[in-house]
Order: sequence, then structure tokens, then C-alpha cells
Amino acid sequence: MTRNLHKNPNPQGKGLVAVLADWQATRPSAVERKAPGDLLRDWFASALVLSADFHFRPVVGQSYYLYHRADGWRLSLIAPQEWGRERSGACLGCCRLQPDMTWSLEPREELADEGLLVEELARLVAAFAEELADEGSLAARVPGYRRDLPYHRRMLATALGSSLRLAVDDASRLDAPARDLLEAAGGLSARALLAPGVPPANPAQRVS
Repeated sequence: MTRNLHKNPNPQGKGLVAVLADWQATRPSAVERKAPGDLLRDWFASALVLSADFHFRPVVGQSYYLYHRADGWRLSLIAPQEWGRERSGACLGCCRLQPDMTWSLEPREELADEGLLVEELARLVAAFAEELADEGSLAARVPGYRRDLPYHRRMLATALGSSLRLAVDDASRLDAPARDLLEAAGGLSARALLAPGVPPANPAQRVS
């Protein structure tokens, strides 16, 4: 028997009509130009959510909750107080998919007490800033189609990339080094990206 050595680009087995319907549902709308700091905040928050494990199609405006566990991030419809004795990990806060296909994050008020989670966020912010600080153009760094992602996350990543390109306050930034956007935003910090609820691991810490 001959083995199929090519990955199925549509492992969920969706037909073309269903795929087109899902793409229509995830097309960004109401996209507005964003200042560098706002763009980076929305980009980081969205990338964080899309790195989480979930197997459903998020709905615009619906509340979801982002949890961190030893094996990574998880997006859930279940709020922390609804788990009872069972816990899915440390909850970062509430997330909502916006019409422009970026994600908003509302950190929990108790997050300051989650030292390990705050440290992990600071680490991710530093890694995000480091990726933007190299010689590559902003256009090359903006997310897009990812064949390796599960179906719904793949659709959302593609839509996010389209949204971010449209939201850049100056189209010429897309061809400029990504670090220019980072510098225009004045650097990055966990507080700036997820404010007002998330303090940096070290109050003096700032990634630039």
C-alpha cells in the first residue's frame, strides 16, 4: 500500500463551501488605523490567544478565558469560578474576539498574585520584542497563513495578518524594519501591552 506523504491541508475534512463560509465569518471588519503602541498591544494579545489550545470557532464578542498550564496555554468558555474544584491552570483573564479579528484581553484583578504567570508573560513579551528587533521588514513579521495550525486557528491567524496590515498607521512601515514600529511605540512591557491589570515581573523592567 502506498503511503500518502503529503499532509492534508484540510485535516478536518471541510468542503470548499464550508471553508469559504468560515473565511467569510473570520474576515476582519471595522478595521481602523492604530498607533504603534496600540497595534503592538493588539498583535501580542492576539498572538498569545492564538498560541493557546482550542478546537472551536470563536465568535466575535463572546467571552473566553485564557489559562496557563505546565503544558501551555488553553482557551476556554469556562470562567475560573465555574470550574468548582477542578482547575484548568492559572487564569490570565477574559478575552474577546473583536470585529477586526484582533483579540482584547482583560486581565484578572488577582493576577498580581500569580507570580509565575506574570514572569511567563514578561518572558513572552521579551521574546516578542526580540523577534521585532532584527533586520526583517514589518510585513515579513506580520502573521499570516500557517499550514501547521489547526483549522480554526489557521483561519484566525490569516485574518489577523490581514487586519494588522490594514491597521498600520503608515503603510510605509510595512516595508521598513519591524524594529522601527517597536521604537515608535517606545519599547514594550507587560504593563503596556496588557495594562491596566498586569504589572511587569520587575517594576523597572522594560524591553526596548
